[in-house]
Amino acid sequence: MRIPTPKQSRDAARGFASGRGQPRPAVCRPRVARVTLALALLGLVAGCVSGGAGPVSQNFWREELGRLNTATIEDALAKVVQKHSLIVERDFNVGGEVRWELAWIARDVVADEEVRGITNARNRIVIKGVEIGAGNIDNYRMTWELANEVTSQTNPNWHPDVVPASVIEHFRPVYTDLRLEVRTGVRR
Repeated sequence: MRIPTPKQSRDAARGFASGRGQPRPAVCRPRVARVTLALALLGLVAGCVSGGAGPVSQNFWREELGRLNTATIEDALAKVVQKHSLIVERDFNVGGEVRWELAWIARDVVADEEVRGITNARNRIVIKGVEIGAGNIDNYRMTWELANEVTSQTNPNWHPDVVPASVIEHFRPVYTDLRLEVRTGVRR
């Protein structure tokens, strides 16, 4: 019987084949192969379970507007607010973030919500910007967000709820107009 050298003992402990200097394939290590297979199956099962439920529901609709300066978004927002008879309730610029909040817009309850016992519904458009880079550069990554709040038979207070697809389609022209004004404003 041959006594292994310290290098051979170390290589064997690290999973290297003796004399080859390369790790053994997973097939030669049954425990590793079983764990790898179990993790792969677990990932597959978890993906099927979460994927079968459809898209994740959110209480807002968010779209990227791109990288803009405040003058461009203010000009575009002024035109869209006037065109769609909206009201800017608040705007502020604090610590590298800018934000424009439009007034809540009451709307009719759609069929999807009515089935769930929703009694009232309203939406608010919020334009948010996060400063890009350092210094006094007026450049922000802007996003459009449509928030959705409802009251229900079980909860009479306003609370966030899933935005129905029909509501998104109702507000899509406002988003499209803002997006168009932003793009033409950047090119001027």
